Amino acid sequence: MTAVRDWVEPNVCTDENLAVSVDGLLRLAPWSVPRNVVDVMAKSTGDGKVTPQTALPGKLLIDQQVNWINDSPIDATVLIRIVRPTRYWQTSTPNAIQMRDRWTRDVDRQPDPPVVSGIFNSQCGSAIDVGTNSVAEPKPGQQWMWQGAGTSDEWYPFPIAPGENLRLWYRCYMWTPPPWSDNANKNAPRHQAYARWARIQMIAFPMQGKLVSG
Repeated sequence: MTAVRDWVEPNVCTDENLAVSVDGLLRLAPWSVPRNVVDVMAKSTGDGKVTPQTALPGKLLIDQQVNWINDSPIDATVLIRIVRPTRYWQTSTPNAIQMRDRWTRDVDRQPDPPVVSGIFNSQCGSAIDVGTNSVAEPKPGQQWMWQGAGTSDEWYPFPIAPGENLRLWYRCYMWTPPPWSDNANKNAPRHQAYARWARIQMIAFPMQGKLVSG
């Protein structure tokens, strides 16, 4: 005797943004919605006391490489997001401190090193000079400054195809624009700089599929 089934197994077509679960339900595929595919907190390894760094690019504070391989069957557009915390520094007259950062990116190859000597994505810093006394010593003076937290977004200009590897290289440098005074703050110099960290994210957005399966 043949058992009679009280249900019919459907035979349907699905696109590349749909999937059928083990319990037979039609579901959205994980890649069919925007998703955070890279989220890295890159910490500064050079914060603290500042020594003269008068030649660009200066002292390397943050050096981080990340990547994402498109693990979906469809192309994706990728939003690169760099989140910077509050950064702060202390300068003694008559000197200056500046922090610069930059990132480079490429697909299926190592990006060029992100050097900030010319092109850079952001900069912050300050200078102070309150003059000298009658014997040409810098008058006493110090400056405490900070840059508020912020975010920079960049859309990678080309879709990332299935299996392609998007690589990103981020660096942050600190330098002291010349000239540098060794007897700052009337021979009581204090210079500090804190980049702290940078949060590096890649957010993948699915593109329309091109195939129907089922």
